Amino acid sequence: MVEFIDLAQEIYHDHPVYHTHQKTVMWTDTSHEDTEHMFTQQLDDEPPFTFETRGLLLCDHGPTHVDAPAHYRPDGASTTELSLERFYTPGKAIDVSHREAGEYITVNDLESACEEANVTIEEGDTVLIRTGHYDETYPSRAYVENYPGLNEAATEWLVEHGVVNFGVDQPSPDTPDDVTYPCHTVCKEHDLPHTENLCNISQVIGEQFTYVAFPLAIRDGTGSPVRPVAIIEE
Repeated sequence: MVEFIDLAQEIYHDHPVYHTHQKTVMWTDTSHEDTEHMFTQQLDDEPPFTFETRGLLLCDHGPTHVDAPAHYRPDGASTTELSLERFYTPGKAIDVSHREAGEYITVNDLESACEEANVTIEEGDTVLIRTGHYDETYPSRAYVENYPGLNEAATEWLVEHGVVNFGVDQPSPDTPDDVTYPCHTVCKEHDLPHTENLCNISQVIGEQFTYVAFPLAIRDGTGSPVRPVAIIEE
């Protein structure tokens, strides 16, 4: 038996995004009423069907998305240059929800969370870090205003354990109060992508799962919306 856990936030008009990013705009591009009228102008009978389409305007870092190295520095790899193997990996999930908005997540927090979840971080893993921020604040504006963040040492700890991707259930793995962005800076130094705006991490804490979250093939993309899924095989 296989269980699929959806880790993606829904994309909709004006959903909360990081304050520097393009807001998400959605509109009806072609409606069922439009196409019914179009068909009736050309056919004597009832139209065989009608159709409707949506227009989308969004940032490549707007909804649930991955940050590519091109986001961190001008010569970094774009989303199309990253190996797809980095987005189909063993997954581990831990909980650090005791940390408040504005506080740092430390190495001790990560190690304690691994012990509590009975997981061992290994080379090639994707690590999902539940801060609880999504569950506590989404979809209010508080979701994008303040949240905890990984400090430099905690991010280095992930690098040292050989993770190929990691993700958080908030707009960034850095707290917005610290403009030095210690987590993003370490990611820049090690070409480490990470995923932001996840949800439902609580459903996979302590589980053995496969993490799948392929980016779109956006030319020169600095990031990409993804539909991350945790696959649990029983």
